[in-house]
Amino acid sequence: MGDADHSHLLSSAYRFGREFNMSNQILLSLSGSCLLQPIPRKGTKLNLLDMPQFVAEELELRGLNLPVELIRGQNAATLEKMRDQADRVHCPCLILYQDEPLDFHGNPEGATASLKNLGRAAKMLGCSELAVRVNCPSESILSVSAAMKSAVAVLQQFEVNLLIRPSVKPVDSPEVLMELVKRIGGFHISAMPSFANAHATGNGIETLRKLAPYSAAIEVSISGFNKDGVHMGYNLDEYMESLLNLGYVNKLSIDWSGTTNWIQGIQKSRERLMELMGREDPVA
Repeated sequence: MGDADHSHLLSSAYRFGREFNMSNQILLSLSGSCLLQPIPRKGTKLNLLDMPQFVAEELELRGLNLPVELIRGQNAATLEKMRDQADRVHCPCLILYQDEPLDFHGNPEGATASLKNLGRAAKMLGCSELAVRVNCPSESILSVSAAMKSAVAVLQQFEVNLLIRPSVKPVDSPEVLMELVKRIGGFHISAMPSFANAHATGNGIETLRKLAPYSAAIEVSISGFNKDGVHMGYNLDEYMESLLNLGYVNKLSIDWSGTTNWIQGIQKSRERLMELMGREDPVA
């Protein structure tokens, strides 16, 4: 795609956001895996309780999704302090997420027990949602969805909703996620796709078109920008324009996976996304 085409996509998405104002309802947050890394040029890692203020002040984002790795080994008092600190700086903990798939196909009892423990932790953090990947062969959707329907009911004792993330290897088709969400049913189950997974399916825009109506949150996977400010990998501008045209109004989280300075990378990502949405403030 040439520079002229790139500029046209940017301006058209910007106009759409300004004219219809739908993007003002989107909350722009951070997927916190990057917080496991040391701070560039300092070499030290952030303390867990300092993360919400750092995200709010340094990255200028207003919500935090926490990977399970960040809280592993922490006690209930620490998680509750994290919740209180996040609320105090207006950067609430939104979603607790796990990368390792739960095996509702081969071990539904164990998967349900794991989900219950995660739900309890999410409640302590103040998260209203828990996002997991699921081991679900396409031929086992009926049995997996039945087991997950019972597990979703268990989560409701913590007032936590469940989001299904797509698997990475093998890549889940959008149809698998859609079918799971539809068969489980109700107001407490949604999808949480990512731009990276959508791109891996071979037709990212079509995948987003299918999954966005079932999604409570979407991860904007960012691997970096070239010297001209264009995202490397998939076409970020096209993907964002597609979401805006679909009328998507739920959460977006920046998921940084680049190899350069992660603070600068996230700041650049936020600026680009705000520009594409025609906004100046990441708060919905």
